[in-house]
Amino acid sequence: MTDKGVRSPFAALKAPNYCYYWFGLVFYVLGHRAEYVTFAWLVWEVTRDPMFLGFLGLAQGLPLLLFQLVGGVLADRVNRLRLLIVTQIMTSLALTAAFGLAVMGLARVEHLLALAAASSIFRAFDEPSRMAMIPQLVDRERLPSAIALGSIPWQAGRMIGPSVTGLLIAAFGGSVGFGLAAASSYVALALYARVRIQPVAPASGDRHAFGQFIDGLAFVGGNFVFAGLVGLSLINSVFGMSYLTMLPIYADQYFGTGSTGYGMLSAAHGVGSLIGTLTLASLAHRIQRPGTWLLIVGGCVGLELMAFSRSPAMSVALPLLVSVGFSNTFYLTQVNTILQQQTPDQLRGRVMSLYSLCWNLLPLGGLLAGAMAAAVDARFAVMVGGAVVAANALLLLTSRRLRAIGRDESLTRSGT
Repeated sequence: MTDKGVRSPFAALKAPNYCYYWFGLVFYVLGHRAEYVTFAWLVWEVTRDPMFLGFLGLAQGLPLLLFQLVGGVLADRVNRLRLLIVTQIMTSLALTAAFGLAVMGLARVEHLLALAAASSIFRAFDEPSRMAMIPQLVDRERLPSAIALGSIPWQAGRMIGPSVTGLLIAAFGGSVGFGLAAASSYVALALYARVRIQPVAPASGDRHAFGQFIDGLAFVGGNFVFAGLVGLSLINSVFGMSYLTMLPIYADQYFGTGSTGYGMLSAAHGVGSLIGTLTLASLAHRIQRPGTWLLIVGGCVGLELMAFSRSPAMSVALPLLVSVGFSNTFYLTQVNTILQQQTPDQLRGRVMSLYSLCWNLLPLGGLLAGAMAAAVDARFAVMVGGAVVAANALLLLTSRRLRAIGRDESLTRSGT
């Protein structure tokens, strides 16, 4: 393949294993988005209490907080593909149980919270192995393509999954949302089962699992740039993207559009994210100061959320959420690429588990947002979250090391 072909955003799909993985990811993300929308809508429908949306965020976020880093250690000790398949099986079974309860009309809020927690436990072990496995699916020259392509299902899923699920829920009820999530999960499992890769030698050696866990934390904590990028992602997820938890309230109470409007609001973020992914994949090599732009665009996420919080109508809210999706994806894709390229393979599961933990703490941030919405209102909760994100990005913008990302690659390997 020519150098131009290797640099193409679609070069990784030439590798059969990555192709199976990528299409499996498409269905996995579709199921995940359908699951997330359905849990949120049914909890709201059953309780009509914003605090229970916060409890849902706790049920989905706490297992990730407790088990995500353990999953990263496990991904560096066992066959990553087998671990991925096992967690996918368990996720499919949990979604099947949710579908069955919804069809029979037996789903109560305690059932929904318990199943949401179970699904998050499996995801805590799934995602580190999934992310750490990518360099095993393609050669190093195609790795940037693989990372860019890997973000497309997530962004398109934000656009397609919530909108389709919202329309199905409006037409046929919440059970159909869970049915879509379960069916998509089984298709993903079938595609993953076709992947054939050589396992990486486990990094266990004479070190116990706890020692390996500490090694992963020390690697990130001892590198200022890595720690800064992970911290940026953490603040964004907990305080910024928790606005997603408030969308049922915006759709139902503020805009009067019900589940259809909820799907449209959720999808708007996905539209912007998909545009951001394709734009970055095409123009990343032309960005002269990527570190500076990464931080500036990160601050834009917060400012755009503050503007969205006061939206008077859907016609204003939708384009603002498109902007949020674009900005959010622009810099998170860059963060992911830097981490994947600079992390040693024997530490990759642990490092990527730290990164994935950050943006998987979104549901936990939903607990804080739900509490603020119950105390004041949802607009106040989103406004505060956006302000924290903007202030954090502006603070990090003062760092010379972070602004220099991409101009001097050695900075990503330096300590403090």
